[in-house]
Amino acid sequence: MSSKQTKLTNPESASGVTLEPPYLISNSSITAVVDASNTPAAAAAENGIVTFRAAADTKFKFVWMEKAKLEGFSDKDVQASLFKWGMQDHMYIKRFGFDRDLHAYDDVNSFLLDFFNDGEVNSHLKAMGTKDRWCTLGRVTRIEKEETLHTVTSLAFFDRLTTIAGVVRHDGSIKKCLDEYHDSFVVGDELRALLLMPENEHYDTYSEADRQEFVFHLFKALCLGGRLCQYEDEIEPYLTATKKLYKDLISVTKQNGVLRVSSLVYKILKVDSSVSPLFPKQHPQNFCYLSIDPNKRHVNVFYHACDTYYS
Repeated sequence: MSSKQTKLTNPESASGVTLEPPYLISNSSITAVVDASNTPAAAAAENGIVTFRAAADTKFKFVWMEKAKLEGFSDKDVQASLFKWGMQDHMYIKRFGFDRDLHAYDDVNSFLLDFFNDGEVNSHLKAMGTKDRWCTLGRVTRIEKEETLHTVTSLAFFDRLTTIAGVVRHDGSIKKCLDEYHDSFVVGDELRALLLMPENEHYDTYSEADRQEFVFHLFKALCLGGRLCQYEDEIEPYLTATKKLYKDLISVTKQNGVLRVSSLVYKILKVDSSVSPLFPKQHPQNFCYLSIDPNKRHVNVFYHACDTYYS
């Protein structure tokens, strides 16, 4: 894990910038475990897994921003698409504010434990249980997370689906293929084959580093859909929803005339909790992302889960 620390500015001195198309910035990809079993702040690495123990004092406090404007998620066309893709009833984006500056990268680990164990967060951050019941997590003692990359600066990142892979025609239509079953999905078009199947001839159109980009995570999640998904014949609805949701989740600031993403995005893989698990089952489409904006002091939670999927 890199020891480099990132200085984060006071939110009162930063101005948000709305961009077209979305922008991201680079962060290293790390899989880590955050552990609250001991109180001293410490970190130890073994076999590529990092265990962090969070300090007990100076905890962050959070408040649910119930009236936050999530224009992309509330967009009627996006909601119609999420319904069509079988995701609408099992997905949410919620925004929380926090009370003081997040100064350095290493603070993120204790910050995450503070977040999940905050009373306000625990009241409003719900996990999907069995039989479509929303549940609370209770006390969280351990978090397994993965950091995403942020080097892609434009949705032109997906142009190679047409120009290189050829899985999307120039008119925007997605090429079909014979149905194959892979990793809990029926793959019936060349786009899903590229996203899911390493043995596919077009899989290498996107490198492993490309696939760690948050925008790729988001696009892939929408393309694969939810419990009962009606897949698109055209690429445009996937790109439009990716763009609009991305703007809700990622913040950009202007520093010395240069536009930079201020958000840090983590995929939460698993938590050890006292009441309910984070997901009802392990499935590629059960996911939770936390997007932290240190400048605005916001945390966005992007969550989707089902206990049953129908191919």
